[in-house]
Amino acid sequence: MKQYRRLDSREVYRNPHLAVEAHRIRHPSGAEGEHALIVVPPSSAVVVSDGGDLLFARQPRFAAQAEIVELVKGGADPGESPLDCAKRELREELGLEAVHWSELGQLYELPSLLGDPVQIFLAHGVEHVEADQDVSETIELVRIPEEVAIAAAASGQINDALTVAALLRYGVTKRLLLAADASARSRDVRPS
Repeated sequence: MKQYRRLDSREVYRNPHLAVEAHRIRHPSGAEGEHALIVVPPSSAVVVSDGGDLLFARQPRFAAQAEIVELVKGGADPGESPLDCAKRELREELGLEAVHWSELGQLYELPSLLGDPVQIFLAHGVEHVEADQDVSETIELVRIPEEVAIAAAASGQINDALTVAALLRYGVTKRLLLAADASARSRDVRPS
């Protein structure tokens, strides 16, 4: 693939969570133009499984002007690993800690505006602890049966793009693991 070439850039806006940059670029086609880039710290998100249910955050989102059901997600502190970021965000936003963690890969949220992918984790074996939400956050824990949540993502009732994509990956991964386990068990069963 031909690459974009940055000719120059300037910062347009900054707050404690992100910066907006404007870049004068040369597109792979050779045409010149300007492109905005939102710069955020590396992020992690968590699919939380608890006894057949999935646990989500419901919170108001300014741009959507709606309450959105979504995965716990947030940016890493300087020097923080993706897993440590996921653990911290789960504790802060929902007041949960998990015993078991596994990776579900990476997803790009908005590859036209955000450069880094989000690292997705699966957490299970959860226990409740004290939440420590930021003063600007109003987050409610939502518990949805797993199959209902996946169906809600497929039908558009859950409509956060990152959450929908992560649930697809979770559902496919779980089905593949269950099929492999069933296949292994059938090989272990031997007629007497």
